[in-house]
Amino acid sequence: MPGFPHADSTAEILKSAEKAGVDFVELGVPFSDPLADGPVIQAAAQVAIENGMSPRKIIEFVKTFRRISDLPVILMGYMNSFMNGIGIDFPGKLKSAGIDGVIIPDLPLEESGSVRKKIEDAGLGLELLAAPTSTDDRIKKISEASTDFVYCVSVTGVTGARRNLVNNEVTDFLKRVKRSSLKPFVVGFGISTPEAAMEISRYSDGIVVGSALLQKISSSDRGEEAAYEFLKSLRTAIDEWAEQGRGK
Repeated sequence: MPGFPHADSTAEILKSAEKAGVDFVELGVPFSDPLADGPVIQAAAQVAIENGMSPRKIIEFVKTFRRISDLPVILMGYMNSFMNGIGIDFPGKLKSAGIDGVIIPDLPLEESGSVRKKIEDAGLGLELLAAPTSTDDRIKKISEASTDFVYCVSVTGVTGARRNLVNNEVTDFLKRVKRSSLKPFVVGFGISTPEAAMEISRYSDGIVVGSALLQKISSSDRGEEAAYEFLKSLRTAIDEWAEQGRGK
């Protein structure tokens, strides 16, 4: 969350994430009335807003960050933030700043056509969400409309770290996605430990961790160090699983 926990802490946290071996970073666009965010991300967004963060300031931040890093950056935000916070020509502005793609939770497949075209014309990626309630046919259509990957919501509900995330319902859903998706897919909502990261990696092409990371950052006086240690533990667990898989 840019601007969390302090207005000037984001660059150091991202450098720590890159050092820890993340493949891309998802920057949340702070919004006062989120639909899919749980209490941890809501609280972080409120802090970011109080620290003066806005969609346009995120654009300026990424422009500056691009001077020191090529780490892929994806923005996750709501249509209101993009259309009203930046403008109808937001895809071009994001692309020119060095942003690689967007995830828009309140943009359903059926209503994404015109927005998707503007995003694609700008050379920006659009990654759509699939949920456990999505049918196999819908998952296929979502994967067709997504640019690089499908973002799978592991459970119905809002974001937030969860215990006992991996169960038959979740794994059955991910197996369906594996059969139906035409593109790679990542899994978010609820992953909070190296063990869960390793387990989910058995069924997916990647994981997304938000709430647990923000909790680690907020509970430490050195948020960048806490971010590095936590993300490194996830990276190590996933790499160990991959080595085991190659050895079989």
